[in-house]
Amino acid sequence: MANPQPTDAHLRMAHTINEAIMMRDFSKIQRKILDLILRLSWGCGKKYAYIPHQRDFMIVGVHEVKIKYELAWLTTSKIIFRRDTIYWFNKNFEEWQISRVHPFEPDKLNELLSYNLNGTGTEKLNELLNESPKLNESLSENLTNSKEKTLQIVKLATPKLVSPKESIKKVLDKNIYGEFKNVSLTKDEHDKLIVKFGVKGTADRIENLSMYLESKGRRYKSHYATILSWERRNDKDGANQRNSEKLKDRHSYTTPEEYRNKRGH
Repeated sequence: MANPQPTDAHLRMAHTINEAIMMRDFSKIQRKILDLILRLSWGCGKKYAYIPHQRDFMIVGVHEVKIKYELAWLTTSKIIFRRDTIYWFNKNFEEWQISRVHPFEPDKLNELLSYNLNGTGTEKLNELLNESPKLNESLSENLTNSKEKTLQIVKLATPKLVSPKESIKKVLDKNIYGEFKNVSLTKDEHDKLIVKFGVKGTADRIENLSMYLESKGRRYKSHYATILSWERRNDKDGANQRNSEKLKDRHSYTTPEEYRNKRGH
């Protein structure tokens, strides 16, 4: 009988990544491909997975004729990256180009998380345990193989944690901009750019960043900060260029012939 335990080797994944995957509209085949890549990379304590042949994805039930297409889609959508037989998962979900599931209700997710974090589920479980001794035995076998340990785990007080809303707020507030749909900004960030640069100036700067990200394949933690950083650098370069021109004029050398011509001789 299978009896996996929390202490067994396991795939470590941040809750924000798990939530981002859940709220995206992946197909069944795409999820299978992602699961295999994650198992062979993060599940092996590495950032990348080595998969020698595309047909190897058939082990998770992906038909051979669909593997090439689905891999191309996941790569183009920036969910995964690939170099020959090396694959790795893009944990920067702000770059993912895939729609969210419909309808996704973040408030409902917060409510469900609150139930499970604040002990509501534990109270319900205790009621079921009192009504059904067999359920108690079943939980004991599946969780710890010990009735006493199971009851102890059930009755442990759950510490107060930070609201789960904060963990997904960053994802939900981002809007996608740019010709290549790869610039992510919150509404507040976008409004601040408009105040600073105007509507057209903001649009131009977003398009410049979008083209740069698409052509170079670069990744930045904050696209808002990147735009401001570029603007500051441009202002500094412009000031240096103006100072250089002034310095050149100040120290320019006038030949005797030029001096006589200016004097009218």
